[in-house]
Amino acid sequence: MPPLAKQPATQNLILYTLIGLGLYTLLPFLLLTIYTHPAADDFSFAVRDRSTDYITVFKEFYTSWTGRYFSTITMFRLNPMIYGSLFAYKLYAAVLISVFAGVLYFFLRSLTERVFNKVWSVALAAVLLTLYFLQAPSISEAFYFFSTYATYQMPHILFMLMLVLVYKLFQANTKLQKKLYIGLAAILCVAIVGSNEMILVVAFTTNLLLTIVNYKNPEARSYLLFLFIVCLAACAVAILAPGNYNRMSDQPNAGKLIWSVAYTGFMTALSFYRWIIPVLAASMVYVVYFGLPLAAKPGRTFNINPWLAVLYFLGTIFLMNFLFAWSTGERPTPRLENVIYFFFILGWFYLLQAFICKYKHTLTTITQTPAILPLMALFIFILSVLHIDSNITTAYIDLASGKATAYNQALNERYRTLQTADCDTCLLPPLPTIPKTIYFADVISGQETDRLTLSRHWINKGVANYFSKDSVRLTEPNPPVISNLHTLRSAGKAELQ
Repeated sequence: MPPLAKQPATQNLILYTLIGLGLYTLLPFLLLTIYTHPAADDFSFAVRDRSTDYITVFKEFYTSWTGRYFSTITMFRLNPMIYGSLFAYKLYAAVLISVFAGVLYFFLRSLTERVFNKVWSVALAAVLLTLYFLQAPSISEAFYFFSTYATYQMPHILFMLMLVLVYKLFQANTKLQKKLYIGLAAILCVAIVGSNEMILVVAFTTNLLLTIVNYKNPEARSYLLFLFIVCLAACAVAILAPGNYNRMSDQPNAGKLIWSVAYTGFMTALSFYRWIIPVLAASMVYVVYFGLPLAAKPGRTFNINPWLAVLYFLGTIFLMNFLFAWSTGERPTPRLENVIYFFFILGWFYLLQAFICKYKHTLTTITQTPAILPLMALFIFILSVLHIDSNITTAYIDLASGKATAYNQALNERYRTLQTADCDTCLLPPLPTIPKTIYFADVISGQETDRLTLSRHWINKGVANYFSKDSVRLTEPNPPVISNLHTLRSAGKAELQ
């Protein structure tokens, strides 16, 4: 069989298959934005921000609740539920998904345009996009629930844009251009750091790495040092907020150093166990069709000691897990794991490319590999996407089974009831079904007694305040989330009857 380098037909097949996989991934998530609805904090923070001025909110929350000066305190004022616009709420989600995909392409295109054409760059973006949607721990909190995506997903977009600006810094020909790029990067960095603690760690370690790697570069050193100092100052503002320590005082297991270090080590190792198989399959395709061609003209981006890149990659994941374990004594929640996983993907492929560039002469024999091997890796990757319980399959099933439609209709009816019913204590019917992709949390009934459910009584209070009621609750608990296999079986039986 001819070597891979001599098989342009196979290369084109791979590239267009990856692009098709990316489109297959995006489609259901975009369609599901039609059915998404506000939940939990969306109501309570809407009440806060339509009745309290910004300065008062900043003072109160910064001193008593959180150091997230950009997301929880500032970005939440864009919540469309402040104005009661359900249409805008759905539109926000569609725009977010589209912008995330677009910025991911723009980020990768900026780094690879000297080597790849646009089709190649789209295919690379499709790989990373598919990996993120495939294994993100909580899709609903990443793209459909405003209060969490404003806090945890928007910073991913800002982070990629910041890196593009830093990359443009190295390409700039004049001092004015360099000052403009680094100034914009600094503004984005301040916003990123003030969004959540996980991305704060990523911004800090990334800027530290950029500063160290370019310390002997007189053309970039002063600019990157400026960016790092701005990042450090922003980190101090976010971390030293009195509200952070007020919240920590409510966590009985917080501040236990030995436990936090040991637990963090376990969680870091668990990250690889949970996420590595589809990433490895994609990596095999990446090495042959993206990594080795890119290594032929690596440029400045991947000119790094790969072992320093390993330290950056593992150290950042460790610090993200440690920060949460130390401040709460618990493992990161799914919304926080979304941030860790996003960095895991970007960091993994950056690390992989650093090793490819370092050892490209040794790896040139891979180009003589029979095409069947990367095709098999692509097949494994596709199987991961099509797995019955993958996020992507779940999105399609939520659409095709009617779950999303029933959920949407039930909540629209609930809003009409709350707006028109003359009740102080309003009893609401439970949801008919739970579409896992777009569902986060709901009000609870008076019959639920388990600790986890009762901890959500604040949701009831937020919904009641939003609709100017004394209280709201469900007449009975919501149904459980039904597995995809059970959903398909039920749908099949319904069709046969």
